[in-house]
Amino acid sequence: MTKMKKKYKITLIILATFIVVSILGLILFQFVLKPKKEEKPPITNTATITNKIEGYDYTLDDRDTQIFANLFQELKQNLESSEIQEEEYAKTLAKLFIIDLFTIDNKTSKYDIGGLEYIHSDAKESFRSKILDTIYKTVEDNSDKGRNQELPIVKTIEVIKFEKTTYKKENTKEDAYEVELSWIYEKDLGYDHKAKVIMIKEADKLSIISYSKLP
Repeated sequence: MTKMKKKYKITLIILATFIVVSILGLILFQFVLKPKKEEKPPITNTATITNKIEGYDYTLDDRDTQIFANLFQELKQNLESSEIQEEEYAKTLAKLFIIDLFTIDNKTSKYDIGGLEYIHSDAKESFRSKILDTIYKTVEDNSDKGRNQELPIVKTIEVIKFEKTTYKKENTKEDAYEVELSWIYEKDLGYDHKAKVIMIKEADKLSIISYSKLP
């Protein structure tokens, strides 16, 4: 009986020691060895809509530049007038699209692609993917307003060619506007400075169906 008790006692001691070591090991892992989760800074850089054009889904944000805001007001006055000047509508829309696309300095990240609200729904996803892989590819995150990267801001823009045309969409040809534009940046960082856009009707509004860089 004495030997049995000694064996039992030794077993208990070993078991207790194992439990204590396990607990100490767990505590050591939790507070010393376990890698700490990287805390992401809070998102503080958000845009607020300050104006919009009813029925068109065109919006103005508090982060937009003055040149964009002025053109947006021109578009709003035209579209809310009793008689819309469609050619002026097309020219202004093309300018707003380019400014929003290439003024990248006010964008939160590479996923915050400008100009998407002016793109035709049939072309939006392919356009977004193309821009994400090219123009916006190297744009750093600025959700905490801590970005230190030079990015373009469109300073001036002009229409250099405008004409009515047709656009082949699937098995039909649709009336279209073709607009060529040229623009200047506050600082030239090597981004596009000339392009052609084609727009067609989508429901009751014009939408850009094609964008191509010009030399």
